[in-house]
Amino acid sequence: ALVAFTDGKQFGATLDRNGLRPGRFYVTNDDHLVLASEVGVVDIEDSNVKFKGRLRPGKMLLVDFDEGNLVEDDELKMKYARKRPYQEYLSKYSMELSE
Repeated sequence: ALVAFTDGKQFGATLDRNGLRPGRFYVTNDDHLVLASEVGVVDIEDSNVKFKGRLRPGKMLLVDFDEGNLVEDDELKMKYARKRPYQEYLSKYSMELSE
């Protein structure tokens, strides 16, 4: 399933990890984002397409309206992964279970 969300400042979308329905998107030269499960939902001239992409299972994309940019999965996840020392937390607080 494709899940879309917004807080009015950002718009995001993610595709579940099964990915049974695709999530395809176009970014146009006039800075519109068209996101749908099928290609051709909206007629867009090829000359107006700046970028085409698709969400893959478990992946996300985010549009930041204030900054005016599209943030794709790797960049988005790394932004939050770097906010806290998660590796340190794992090393300090995890324990191995014996069999």
